[in-house]
Amino acid sequence: MGSKNRYLIFVLFFFPTLLFAQEKLDYGYADSLTYSYYINGEWNKLICLGQSAIDNKIDYKFLRQRIGYAFFVQGNYYDAIFQFENALTFDSYDQFSLEYLYYSYLNTGKKDYAGVLEKRLNPELRNSLSVKTFKVLESIELEYNFKYATAETRSNPQYYRIGIKTKLGYRLSLSQSFSGFNQVIYFQRFGRNVENPYKQSEYYALLKYNVLNRLLVKTAYHYIQTTSGTSVTDGNLFLIAFTGDLNHFLFELNGSALNIEQEIEYQTGIQTGYTFPGRSGFYLKGALSGIIQQNNNRLIYDQKAGLKVMKKLWLEGYVTFGRLTDYNDYSGLYIYNTYDPTIFRFGASAYLPLNRNVSLWTNFSFESKEYLESSTNHYNQFSYLGGIKWKL
Repeated sequence: MGSKNRYLIFVLFFFPTLLFAQEKLDYGYADSLTYSYYINGEWNKLICLGQSAIDNKIDYKFLRQRIGYAFFVQGNYYDAIFQFENALTFDSYDQFSLEYLYYSYLNTGKKDYAGVLEKRLNPELRNSLSVKTFKVLESIELEYNFKYATAETRSNPQYYRIGIKTKLGYRLSLSQSFSGFNQVIYFQRFGRNVENPYKQSEYYALLKYNVLNRLLVKTAYHYIQTTSGTSVTDGNLFLIAFTGDLNHFLFELNGSALNIEQEIEYQTGIQTGYTFPGRSGFYLKGALSGIIQQNNNRLIYDQKAGLKVMKKLWLEGYVTFGRLTDYNDYSGLYIYNTYDPTIFRFGASAYLPLNRNVSLWTNFSFESKEYLESSTNHYNQFSYLGGIKWKL
């Protein structure tokens, strides 16, 4: 075969491919084909071509919106957030991008950050979503916790909580809780068993404010009144935390002071987390806290992992290492100052939004407890918790 024929075959074989590769880099080609994929619901093709176009410096509002909507339809809300936020860099008041970014925030549990977007929605859309600037009673939640103690000298503890949330503005909210805990401690006195009731009554308030789109400041106050036999003590916890959200990555710095039994105990902590790409929303969160007490400083580490196992069902597992006496978590909502200290725990939680207004959650945990009278003796405790939340 002559050199001319070989050259002709080369041109005939490779020239269409070269034309197609060049065509993929063209704005008009990317725009028309991604729009066709969008209209026909070919989401994977749309995502693939759209990302290829962006890699080749073709980037504009409608392209980002189409890719974001494709991720949204597939349930990949974290990547949808990234695309819609980029779409807003071209038009910060585009209602389509704002609306689906708002939905994506809600579907990833970022309700605290979604308020920043509410103000930018047009009045008609806010009305259709029942979004209001101020709401005296935005939600109510109930929680009950039964614990089974394997120790003969300890009754089975019970805990209950009722919480309400008030919306004070697009960026500001107030959550309040009233809770109680009770257990009976048995001990020997003069050859007979004596009951020592141990009870706690608590009030909790949490104020959240969006300083920036991605930065949340939290301040909390928690009051505890503990009755042990005939002795009554009061405790006051003050907390401040700074929480940042970078879509897949989150972090928090927090500090608190607990004034109880004429002693001030300090707690400082850092929490980080990462949500992996994909529809499952698989995430890892780790929190390291240091408790500073007089002659009793210690570290506590908490590790969580969770994912979406069904369309609306989320599961989370966790393990906590360290002596939890006077330790607080969930922004100071729970303070672990029961009669016997917890020295280790692990468990699992499930979260199920039934609809737009009602959510359920449940939790099971195993706790290793240390007798207050003897640090060398331990017993086990099993915890069963259930809760419900109504959004009004």
